[in-house]
Amino acid sequence: MPAVAAPRGAYAGARRRVLVVDNEEVDRTLLARRLDALGFEVVQASSGAAALGLLHEQHVDAILMDLAMPGIDGWETIRTLRRQRLSDAPVAIVSANAFDKGQDNDVGITAADFITKPVRFDELLDWLGARLALQWQAKPPVAAPPPLSPRPVPAAHVPGREQLRALQQVVDLGYPRGVLRLLDEIESARPECADWLTPLRMLAATFEFDRMTPWIQDALDQPHSA
Repeated sequence: MPAVAAPRGAYAGARRRVLVVDNEEVDRTLLARRLDALGFEVVQASSGAAALGLLHEQHVDAILMDLAMPGIDGWETIRTLRRQRLSDAPVAIVSANAFDKGQDNDVGITAADFITKPVRFDELLDWLGARLALQWQAKPPVAAPPPLSPRPVPAAHVPGREQLRALQQVVDLGYPRGVLRLLDEIESARPECADWLTPLRMLAATFEFDRMTPWIQDALDQPHSA
């Protein structure tokens, strides 16, 4: 019988500081919010140069590094921080380019240190747990937010089934830029759906993807959805 995975709502011991380096604000913010909720102290940098400047002033326990950034890319940022001995913290590459995962590099990044976007958060926690030797703990339960109750909207003001299924797919991925982009595309094509889309846009902005699914499924269950 397989072992039951330990709950990961918090960790024991001193608070760990994680540096997230990514020029995409939405991606940085998503990781920062989720890591902060687990008890990490998160500092952010929008470029390689900003990360190097921050490391001159602060100690960090782990670094999550994007590769494709303007100016100094992720690889060069890692080379520089190691060469200048700014940090010996473990580094994970967080990148949408899976091709780089199997490539040789000169900074000691292995395939196990490569996390592909959109980030599977459990995979990231596996990496942090292993590299920082974390002892995971369950977090005390908190009251769940009240369920989102769809407001009555005319059938003609609800996206069609194809759009709803596409939206559910990006919500399932938990990729905030993809969700927000698709919401914009639907509203651009169907301006009359703006009222129905507004609550979803608010939930996407706060990364509450689990609360978006019942809203979408309610619309899919309606016989009038085209």
